[in-house]
Amino acid sequence: MRKMSLISIAMCTYNGERFLKEQLDSLVNQSYKNIELIICDDCSTDNTVRIIEEYMKEDDRIKFYQNKTNLGFVKNFEKAISLCSGDYIALADQDDIWKLEKLAVFIENIKDNILIYSDAELIDDNADKLNKHLIADKKNLVSGKCNKAFLFFNCVSGNTMMFKKELIDKILPIPSEFSFHDIWIAFISSSIGTITYTNESMIYYRRYSEQVTASKQRSYQSFFDRLKQKKEQYKKSARSSLNDFRCLAKLNFLDSDTIKLLKILVDHFENYDKGFFNKELYDLLILDLDSFFAIKQQKKRKKYARKISSKLKLNQLLFFSM
Repeated sequence: MRKMSLISIAMCTYNGERFLKEQLDSLVNQSYKNIELIICDDCSTDNTVRIIEEYMKEDDRIKFYQNKTNLGFVKNFEKAISLCSGDYIALADQDDIWKLEKLAVFIENIKDNILIYSDAELIDDNADKLNKHLIADKKNLVSGKCNKAFLFFNCVSGNTMMFKKELIDKILPIPSEFSFHDIWIAFISSSIGTITYTNESMIYYRRYSEQVTASKQRSYQSFFDRLKQKKEQYKKSARSSLNDFRCLAKLNFLDSDTIKLLKILVDHFENYDKGFFNKELYDLLILDLDSFFAIKQQKKRKKYARKISSKLKLNQLLFFSM
């Protein structure tokens, strides 16, 4: 009988008592049984630790670590990943719910790919389905050796991915200035190997009622308040993109074409508010439009190429939305 590979689940917690039991139930009751659950708690002050300790009494596959100081979301995940000993590593948030066959489906379908992921079905506070998806309702899922697709957009959520242990040395440490750990992992995975996804969503992603309420409240802001807010969002987004491109440009395993492109992007976003059209960047994007914008709907891809290539003055940015 073939030995079952060990799958490590890297889970981070912080004041998560509200939904933690639902998530832990979905993890320890996976149909694929050869797992270890690595939990790193980032100095919770509620009942999170007590809940985890209760589960540990019933399941010796759980390994629990408490941080002495608060590391923050990304660095806590980095620590959890570094403590994993499995052949495969899956990331888990504290407030989602996994379908019980998730790991069995992933282990069956990852094959020669270095990473596998899925979409997620949205649920509310009460775990009722919202009949919406995290990705597929507005974007495409991508597969293969497709790192260009993750330069501007993302479709791989950290809580939906599982990757092979050989990836760990490539993704750690995660730069503290990089915007999102899941984009970092997705870009590197699709640079050194291929990624794939399952057609079925394998987790339930919780969308809080507070998030929905905040979205509705924005509709009642004054016109000028919304313009001011959009201006700040563009400035913040441009700074974040610049930091990301700088981090990616330091990777030592990228091909020469990708390195050239990243240098152009760094220069472009360093001067983003000066206001002119970057024809060199535009020509590169147009040349491989379907790779750079594979996550976006095909009919909108040229529009995104134009907008990214335009270094618009900040007052002009108010009238353009990504």
